[in-house]
Amino acid sequence: MRHNHPLYLLASETVVHLKKYMPEFHLSGQKSSAARFINEIEKVCQQTMQEQWPGESMVRALRFAPHVFDKQCEAGVKPLYEAACASFAWVLWAEFYEEDDWSRSFLPNFANGEGIGPDGRLFNSKTILGLFLLGPNTHYPAHAHPAEEFYLILSGTAKWQIGANTLFETKKPGDVMIHLSNESHSIQTFEEPLFCIYGWRGNINAKTWYRNNMADNTEKIKYPTIEK
Repeated sequence: MRHNHPLYLLASETVVHLKKYMPEFHLSGQKSSAARFINEIEKVCQQTMQEQWPGESMVRALRFAPHVFDKQCEAGVKPLYEAACASFAWVLWAEFYEEDDWSRSFLPNFANGEGIGPDGRLFNSKTILGLFLLGPNTHYPAHAHPAEEFYLILSGTAKWQIGANTLFETKKPGDVMIHLSNESHSIQTFEEPLFCIYGWRGNINAKTWYRNNMADNTEKIKYPTIEK
């Protein structure tokens, strides 16, 4: 059953793509983080994880699901895209954040689907792997967290900022973005929804944080409330 389960197949295809993408990482920190993700997800693929069936919540951004299913995806991500679509109903979708002044502008267009992890359909205490959906014309503001993170774009394009003092760069399907521990990152979508695979490793239970100006280290850190 393990090898036929949609979430194990998603994990396996993610490893294949991360290995292919390794030459694209130009910074040693990103290469090292990607290698750690590959190692941990490969271990996940060999484990038998217990299924969890917690209650589901209303996630408004899932209204964009028909848009991400109806795609002629690029050949380089087709196996991953198909694995993600097969896993779509297996991840545990949530809006993730409690609504407040920081999250209010993007939360109706935000959906986080944990497939493997402490709050995922398959329990794992060390690694998170799931799906991410962000609606069109949406700004996911700069934030950071102690856990290392990657995003792998399946459909849609977006502007991505990694680091508090860097410019946004346009990313496309097949691209992989690595966020190192406590590294600021932000996303701005265009006219279509953004559909991704994401992963967390390291200190996955530590709090996400932000500043109004992520480049100002003297500003007090703030913590959004997580609602899974």
